[in-house]
Amino acid sequence: MEFYHLRSFVAVAQTGNLTQAAKRLYTTPPAISAHIKTLEEELATSLFIRSSKGMSLTDKGQLLLTKAQRTLDSAVDLVNLAAENQHEIIGTFRIGLNLTAKQMRLAELAENLHENSPGISLDIHQQSTGKTIDDIRDNHLDGGYIFGDIPADLVGFAVIEQQITTVAPLTFDGSKILTKADLSRHQWIMMGDYCPFDDLLKTKLGKNIPSVLKTSDDGTRLELVKSGLGLSFLEMEEALQAEKNNEVQIISALNFSTTLHFVVAKDRANEPVISALLQEIKILWGLKVS
Repeated sequence: MEFYHLRSFVAVAQTGNLTQAAKRLYTTPPAISAHIKTLEEELATSLFIRSSKGMSLTDKGQLLLTKAQRTLDSAVDLVNLAAENQHEIIGTFRIGLNLTAKQMRLAELAENLHENSPGISLDIHQQSTGKTIDDIRDNHLDGGYIFGDIPADLVGFAVIEQQITTVAPLTFDGSKILTKADLSRHQWIMMGDYCPFDDLLKTKLGKNIPSVLKTSDDGTRLELVKSGLGLSFLEMEEALQAEKNNEVQIISALNFSTTLHFVVAKDRANEPVISALLQEIKILWGLKVS
């Protein structure tokens, strides 16, 4: 029995789909299928019921899943033990950012990694909360920052409480905004289908908000607002700086706060590179290190 056979078995059991399991493990569906077939032959039992809707565990497969997961966890613990000194850990952490590099204190994180874990490099992806969650689930990212609650299949911790406001072009006549509903008649620059802020905006103003532009990048949205193309949500500190520079005006009618979390996949949290990054992120934000 090979280690990668068990990884394929667990991945298919969790996703119920050969294609999704292959994406998670960076291989192909035929390879995953071959691993499952070999494992079934070696164990002399059927692990999955195959149908047009995907693959579901047999009763025996369900029993073996728990033992397979324990075996994989033990193997990860062995790797962790062999690499207790973070200076010996080598790898790349693919991280999703939903705010600017400055706001995420990326330079400070890179400096800390260079000192504490020089073998770990960062692969940075600037994107929205929802996209980061999906990419962590699909194993395209190792972790990242998200706004809102932590999904059940991820694990993480709160970093900061973020204040969000609305910015408008300098030409915008704010004196006519008497209620929140008045904002629903104006053009908005949305964050994109993956961002929870868009859902919040629709909850407050209705689903038929005028919008022809979408971008998850704060800097781009700010430039579009400055150009007079619409209103948009923006992190408060950045909005105040832009207002101070006489680039935009702040409309406070929809102000709200949201928790910024750092998250990783629950089933990968003990991997050496990911575990090391979790510790570094806690140190970066002055949180209690376990």
